[in-house]
Amino acid sequence: MLNKDRIRLMTRLAVYEQGEGKEYIPMSRYRRKDYVAVQMIKTYICSTIAFGILSLLKILYEAETWLETLYQMDYQEYAIDILIEYLIFTVVYQVIAWVIYSRHYQKGQKNLKQYHSRLKKVEKLYEREDTLLPLEE
Repeated sequence: MLNKDRIRLMTRLAVYEQGEGKEYIPMSRYRRKDYVAVQMIKTYICSTIAFGILSLLKILYEAETWLETLYQMDYQEYAIDILIEYLIFTVVYQVIAWVIYSRHYQKGQKNLKQYHSRLKKVEKLYEREDTLLPLEE
């Protein structure tokens, strides 16, 4: 016999798993600290690549001026300036990533609590149905 409540709950669970669940269910394998750390490592790698691309574009944009002063510039000072810019860029990026992924994890945990409570309801409906129906052999 079909149980309409159970079918509704299972449909909601399936829709969640195909939609938001794809993003949040894998998150449940991590603790908050670990999830944020993994995401920040990814962000660090991406920010390093982005900084490299932006630096290259800046050099290409200012190529004429840069080439004119190439023999007169202090390379050590130039390297220190680039390093400071890189550190500022990545630190700002990491702070933003920490805030975003911490909030994302909290939102995911809230959604996963609802998901798990619905799973428990479906399980209880199955148990109730099993106790009400005798086994047919």
